Amino acid sequence: MRKLIFVAFALFFCVAVSFARNGRCGTDMLIQNNRALQADPTLSARTVISDAGTCTPEDYYDTVYSRTTDHFQIFYTLKGPHKTTEEFIDSLEVYAESAYKFHTKNMGMLAPLGQATTLHYLQKVKDGLYPIEVIDIDHMRDTWFYLKAVCHGCYGVAIPHRTQTDASVLLIDNDFRYTPDEEVPKKDSVNFNDKVCKYNVATEELTNELHDYSYATQWDKALRVTTIHELYHAIQVRYLDLYRHSNFWFEASATGIEEIAAPDIDDYYSYLPSMFQMMGTPLNKADLVESPYLYTNLTYGTGIFLMYLYNHVDKKADKYIWESFSKKPSNPFINHFISFAKSKKLSADSTFHDFATRLAFSGKKTSFLDTTQWITGDQYFWPEFKYKRNNTDDTFNPVLDTMAYTYVMNGKPDLNEYKGNVSVVLFKGGSAKVSYMPSVYSAETMYAEAYADSTIDSLGWVFSRFDSNVLYPLDTKTIPMHAYPMPWREGSLCFTPLPENKNFVEIRNRRGDLVTREKYSGRTLCLDETTVRNLMVPGVYRFRAGSSGKTKDFLIIY
Repeated sequence: MRKLIFVAFALFFCVAVSFARNGRCGTDMLIQNNRALQADPTLSARTVISDAGTCTPEDYYDTVYSRTTDHFQIFYTLKGPHKTTEEFIDSLEVYAESAYKFHTKNMGMLAPLGQATTLHYLQKVKDGLYPIEVIDIDHMRDTWFYLKAVCHGCYGVAIPHRTQTDASVLLIDNDFRYTPDEEVPKKDSVNFNDKVCKYNVATEELTNELHDYSYATQWDKALRVTTIHELYHAIQVRYLDLYRHSNFWFEASATGIEEIAAPDIDDYYSYLPSMFQMMGTPLNKADLVESPYLYTNLTYGTGIFLMYLYNHVDKKADKYIWESFSKKPSNPFINHFISFAKSKKLSADSTFHDFATRLAFSGKKTSFLDTTQWITGDQYFWPEFKYKRNNTDDTFNPVLDTMAYTYVMNGKPDLNEYKGNVSVVLFKGGSAKVSYMPSVYSAETMYAEAYADSTIDSLGWVFSRFDSNVLYPLDTKTIPMHAYPMPWREGSLCFTPLPENKNFVEIRNRRGDLVTREKYSGRTLCLDETTVRNLMVPGVYRFRAGSSGKTKDFLIIY
C-alpha cells in the first residue's frame, strides 16, 4: 500500500472581525443582557445620545409619519438623527409583506402580534396591525434598560412588550450606519422643541463580507434581510417568552431563515469562519456559558442547521420545534428536536449525523458531492473544516459532548467507549465515498480494508453525537472478546468487548497461575505499558472476564 496523504482542510478567511462591522441583531443583545424584566430600572431614563444634557428622546425628532399596509403600520421621520427617505419606506412596505407571507404561509408560523404603542416614537398603533419603527438604533429610547449597552452595528431589533410578552415591536435601522464604539465620534445637533440637542453621528457603514459591498449604499438588500430576520423574532415570541426562556435557537433559526427566504444576500456567511474554528463545540454551548463571542459566532453560524432541516428533512420543521417550545417552555432545544424527529419517525442522532456528514464537505470539498447533497446552494463558498490529522496507524479515542461533531483524518479510532455515530470517507483521486459505520466491528473492518487498498489516498472520520448516552454498538456475533494490539510490544494493552455483568479480568500464565486480577467498568480494560512490563515477561498468556468461563490467549513480545 502506498503512504496515505493528508488532505488539507484550510479556512478561507480568518476569524470574523468586530461584532459591529459584521453587524448583529439587537434581539441577540436583548437575550445576552438578562432580558428587560431583569434590567436595572434606574438605567431606563438614560440616553445614549452624547451631550444630551436636558434633551429627551422626543427632542431628537419632530413629525412622525405613518404608512399602513395589509399587516403593518410603519413609523418614521424625515429629519434629525433618525431620518430616512420615502424610497426606503416604499421598499420596507414590500419587504415586510413579503416576509410576513413567507413566515406564515411557507413556514406555517403564527403571525406576529403587535403592541398597542410603539417603543421609540410612542405612537398609537392601529388595531390589527403590527408596528415597525425606522430609527437610528444607536439612539434607541431606553436602550440601557433593554440592552444594557448601545447597539453599535445593529441592523434591527424586535423587542417584546414588558408584560404582554407575546406582543412586540420591530425597530429597523434607518441607514445601516452606526456610531463608532471605541473611536471619538463625529458630532452634530438638531433644533427641535426650542432646544439645541447634540448627538453622535453614525459614520461607520455595515458591510456584506462575502460580496464586498456596503449596506449603506445597497440598503435595499440590508433592509430585505433585516426584515426577514427581525420579523421572525417577532413571531418566535408568540411561542416562547424570551425574557424567561431564552435560548440559542432564537438567533440560530432567525439567521437560518435569512438564507432560506433571501438566498442571494448571504449575510450569515460572516459568522461561519469563527464557527468552523470551533469544531467539536456543542451547538448549544452558548446556552451553557455566558460568552458574547459564542453567542455571536457559534449561535449565528448554527443557522445552517435550520437550512439543513428545511432543505433535507421538512420545510415546516421549525414550526414543530417552536410549537413544542410553547407546550414545554422549560425544556431545552435538544428535547424539542428529539420530539420533532420522533414525529417524523426519524432518529434525532442519525438526522444530526447526516447534517454533520454533509457539513464535512464544505468549501472546495463540495466537489466530492452531488449538489443535491449540499446543505444549501452556497456551501461551495463556505470555509473548509480543518480536520484533526493523524498518522495512518495512530489509535485515538474520540470523545464528544451532546450536540457536537468533529472530523479526523487518518488513524484508527478506538470506539469501545465512544458515544455517538460514525461515518468514514474514503478519498480516492477526485472522488469520495461515504459509508456509515453501524458498529465497532464495521468500523474496524473498514479501517483494515482501506489501509490494504493502495488506491485510497486518505481516510476521513466523521463523528457526531446529538443526545445519545449509549455506547457505540458492538457486533457481538462477529467480534469476540479479545486482547489488542496482538501481539503486544508496547503502549497500552487492552481487552474488549467485556461483558457488563462482570467487573474484573483475570490474567493467567500458560501454566494457569494467576498473574493479576484487574477491575473494570464499561466494555474495555486497558493496562498501561509500565503495568504490563511489571506483570508479564514475554510469552503466551490467557485472560477471561470473571473467575469462570473460557479463556482467550494473547501474546507478549518485547
